Amino acid sequence: MREPDALKTKTDNTSVEVELLLWWEDYYLPIFEYILPQMGDLQGKKILELGTGTGGTATMLAKRGAFVTGIDLLPFRLSEARQRTLQHNVANATDFLLMDATELAFPDNTFDIIISKSVLVFTDHAEVSRECNRVLKPGGKAIFIENMRYHPVVWLYRKLFLKYSRELRYFSLADIRAIGENFREMEHREFHLMSLGALFWKRFIPIPVLYRWTLKFLRTVDDLIIRYIPMLNYFCWISAMICRK
Repeated sequence: MREPDALKTKTDNTSVEVELLLWWEDYYLPIFEYILPQMGDLQGKKILELGTGTGGTATMLAKRGAFVTGIDLLPFRLSEARQRTLQHNVANATDFLLMDATELAFPDNTFDIIISKSVLVFTDHAEVSRECNRVLKPGGKAIFIENMRYHPVVWLYRKLFLKYSRELRYFSLADIRAIGENFREMEHREFHLMSLGALFWKRFIPIPVLYRWTLKFLRTVDDLIIRYIPMLNYFCWISAMICRK
């Protein structure tokens, strides 16, 4: 695969192409607005994406000049990811492999950045984080975007409708701190406490204008609540962890 220094397709590192978030885009948007600036200039960087799925994130990062290796356990997802990168003219800046995140078949100190989205909940957290630390270059960053355990509405939804959720390892704040123990330093930020309420105007009574207005308002409420009552981040839906080797 050709390294991305010859790529002509570039995107401003501070912007987020919403269509490449693929699903729950309104809720992942503020998370990517938080993590992308911390990833810095991606030109020529080697990035590993765990659980690449249909390749939306890999495509987004490749368009910023990185060379992205995406791994997944589902062959048909890897095929979809390859098709997506072809559509966006970044196929030469990506590689997709069938691989388990708990057994990364890469040498030590290979990647500048590792990113995953809703992957660690399916695995042994400590095992994956140790593997990520091993294949990261010194000073590299591992970014884990994961579902938390105790959001009241999400917790109830999982209990009622997601039978397999009992087998998943959703994150508590203690789990987040445990991830940090495998790295030199870590910061984390939690998202979506009240803002899920906006889904009423999307899922039950679809009124796009009210959905957008309510989502914007509740995001502001979330920011204020977490800023002034930080202990309530325990009940948020998603955490973004940025770990440094």
